[in-house]
Parts: sequence; C-alpha cells; structure tokens
Amino acid sequence: MILLLVAACLQAEDLVRRALAEEDRDRRSALLAELRRLDFASVEKAVRSPSRGPARTELGQVVERRAKSDLDGEEFKYAVHIPPGYDPGRSWPLLVTLHGSNVGGNPNAGTDWIRVWLRTPAAREKFVIVAPTTVRHTWAARPGHAYVLTSIREAMDELAIDPDRIYLDGMSMGAGGAFRLAEHHPDRWAALGPRCNVPDVRQKADKMFVTMLAENFRNIPVYWIVGARDEKIPIEMARAARSALEAARGELVYREFPEGGHDWNLERDETVLEWYGQHRRTSYPPEVVWKSYEKVFARAYWVEVTKRTDPPPIITIHMDMAGKESERRTELRPPALVRAKRTGQAIEITTEEVREIRVFLDDAMMDLDKPVQITLNGRKVHDGVVKRSVDTLIEEARKRRDPGMTFSTVVELKTR
Repeated sequence: MILLLVAACLQAEDLVRRALAEEDRDRRSALLAELRRLDFASVEKAVRSPSRGPARTELGQVVERRAKSDLDGEEFKYAVHIPPGYDPGRSWPLLVTLHGSNVGGNPNAGTDWIRVWLRTPAAREKFVIVAPTTVRHTWAARPGHAYVLTSIREAMDELAIDPDRIYLDGMSMGAGGAFRLAEHHPDRWAALGPRCNVPDVRQKADKMFVTMLAENFRNIPVYWIVGARDEKIPIEMARAARSALEAARGELVYREFPEGGHDWNLERDETVLEWYGQHRRTSYPPEVVWKSYEKVFARAYWVEVTKRTDPPPIITIHMDMAGKESERRTELRPPALVRAKRTGQAIEITTEEVREIRVFLDDAMMDLDKPVQITLNGRKVHDGVVKRSVDTLIEEARKRRDPGMTFSTVVELKTR
C-alpha cells in the first residue's frame, strides 16, 4: 500500500512538472487529462511542493544571469547571491532589492547594488538575494516590473524559495519601484522596505497631494525610511502618503530622519533585516481591498476584475531614465474598487465601477466540500458547493508561478 502511495505521488509530481512547463496547448491538454484521473489532493500537493535540486549558481558568490522578460521577451540581467550554507532541503527567504536611477546606463547596476546588502552578515548568510538591472526603463514602468517578476520566477524555479517570505526594497528610484510593484502586485510580498521615495503620489490643482493606490497596502507590512532634508523627494509628499497608508490600516513603520537627506544609510540594514524576519505573507487574507485605475492591473489575492465601466480613457506616458517615452498606459477614472471579506464559508463583496468579477477559492481558504455563500453589493449571487478543478489549479499555477498561493476553483459573477 505504501509503495502504491509513493508511486502515485511520484506520478503526480512528474505530470505536474511537465504540465507547468509545457507551452503547447494540445500537449498540455493531454497532460491535464492524465492529471484528472489522479487524486486531486496529490495533484495540489505536487503543485505546492516542487522539488529542487542543487543550485546552479556558485554558493557565496555574486553571479550575473541573463534572462528574457516574461512581458515581452526583452533581454535583461540580474544578479543573484545564494548563502554559502544553502540547503535545498529547506526553504529560504528571498530579498529582492532595486537599484536607483541608472542614467549612465551601467550594465552591471544590479551587480553593484547587491553588494550594499552583502555588507551585512545576516543578508549574506540567511537570505537569497536578487538584484535586477535596468538600463533604460524605470522600475515604475511595466517593463521594469517584468524584470523583477521574471527574476523572481527564475529564482523560484531553481531554488528552494519560501513564497511567503519574499521581501522587496530599493533606494531612490528603486524605492519608488518597490512601492509601484506593491501597489499593482500586492499579493507577492511578505513585506516592503523602501528608502527615500514615495508611493504614487500626485498633486491636484489645489496643491493637495493624493496617494493614488493607498488602499492596496492593506495587507502589506511596510518599513519606510525617509530623510526630512531629502533634496530629491519633498518631505511633504512623504508625509501626505504616510497619512494615506495609515488610513488603509496596514502595518506601517515610518522612519523620518530630521537631518537625513537622500541616503540609503539613514537606517541600519540589520534593523530592517530583523524586521523582515518577523513577517510572512498572508497568502489568503480574510479581507482584500483592491483599487485600480488600469485594466492591465486587475487582480489581487483571490479577487479579479474581469470587466469594469468604460469612462473616457486618460493616456499616461511613462518616461525612461533618458527622458524618452518608455510606454503608454491607459488610466480610467473613477477607479475600479473591490472590497471583499471572508468569514467562514461566507464572502461579502462590494464594488465600484465593476461589472464582472472572479472569486478564486481553495481549501486553504475554506471547506470546499461545504456550500459557499457569496453576497455581491448586498445581493446573494452564489450559494452552493463549488467543484475543484485540476484545469484551474494548473492554469493558475502556470500563470502565477506562486506555489504558496494556489487556487482550485473560480466563481464568475456579474454585479448586475
């Protein structure tokens, strides 16, 4: 009997590995057909626990890697450092750190920047560290986002990374990028540690500052470091954004240094690392608040806006570090807003500017053998048992590349 169970687990692991890697739709469909014949729990376990062998990168060294962006195939580089004592038999935290402005186009900016963290023994010994390089796009642009997310995916494909302990920080433009990545992809991070920049803050005609996506920090702990005498980032912007993040009710440590300027060394690295170590991602938070002005950013955690209202579009041009156009994006105002709360087997959702929405579910959230009740804008829209799907499980795993947050079924809803 034990041998049969072991054989079944190995079969599930092999089929899952092949299905996740297979790009051809027909061949993947054939693999899914085989997976449907297996016990669902064994398939989900294989998705959540991918096996990892020895690291390809030399341990204890900074190594440069070339990669192609998952967004558009553009080639970029990232640096990686693996602790000398790395053991694939246990999971490791991942620290992703973003360099500042690279106007000179240094092709090794990430490699140079990673050494800032490597001054600290705990960083060298206890964290896998990744530092991508951008020579043109800012970290606020989608191509910059893709460099970060692609380098994380590659690190997780190779190494035993704990998906619930991925930390993101950066300095100057890198801090701005960390904030933007958290605003648009809030479900990837265990905690954030930006220094000397602000989230997306804009100034209205009456000179008041507005923090555009403060609500999205509801479930992201932030350790934010600023200097009151920063010559590049007005402290008034930081203070306005601090109030907005406090109103979002997420965990915030705001460290403002009265005599500090635009300087990474305002805070001891050891202090931030110790704080990181106190935090793990809440993969399935019971309460999700998700706000977006852009259709390309439509999902957070277990909710996804699939159709929203269509007010007149506003075209925003994102500039690269040389002041040339990097990309054009479309903003829609008012923004789409979703507030979702899960209590036991019941989910209550309210929306603004949303027409259709998906709710993703998994046994990690609730008992899928029992009925699930969903109320949308005060109207009960679902009350019944939902069926687990191997197809949903695998396609979600392929899309998200996040074994710590899997989903085995989805409910599609209309707001009216």
